[in-house]
Amino acid sequence: KKDSEAKERKEDRDAKEYKIDEEAKENKEDGVAKENKRGGEAKENNFCIKLSGLARKATQAEIFDFLSVGHVKQVGEIVITVNGKGKPSGDAFVKVGSNEDLKVALCLNDTAFGNRRVEVHQVDLAQLEKARKHIFCIKLSCLSRKVTENDISKFLSDGNVKQVA
Repeated sequence: KKDSEAKERKEDRDAKEYKIDEEAKENKEDGVAKENKRGGEAKENNFCIKLSGLARKATQAEIFDFLSVGHVKQVGEIVITVNGKGKPSGDAFVKVGSNEDLKVALCLNDTAFGNRRVEVHQVDLAQLEKARKHIFCIKLSCLSRKVTENDISKFLSDGNVKQVA
């Protein structure tokens, strides 16, 4: 009985992979025709997705593996967002290499990532940029009264903080 259940799961997985491969092939053909009609590819890559529902412990490497196993060929920058306390929020933004990769990634919507189901949606580049530039605030306490703003700025810049407001 266990063998037959395992065989069914494998057949389901193989069928899904075949479906994704066929959709990617169709999307590639559609994408080539559209690009040729426009007179070439866009100069800047605007192929971005947002993954929601990730485990808070999900890493960039795990996200890369999830997309690669899902047949996304070119995975670019991965930005894991954080909440107000600086902890991962369960969302990530990913830049993919082409319209084909975007469509293949969107086919991964509502698939398993670890023990969770992940939502995959297309977003524009501005949302990825906003996530990348998330501003963090920190509270420094127990400072001497003699410490100045310049002292704090120097202290933070020594720790690779890029901008102090």
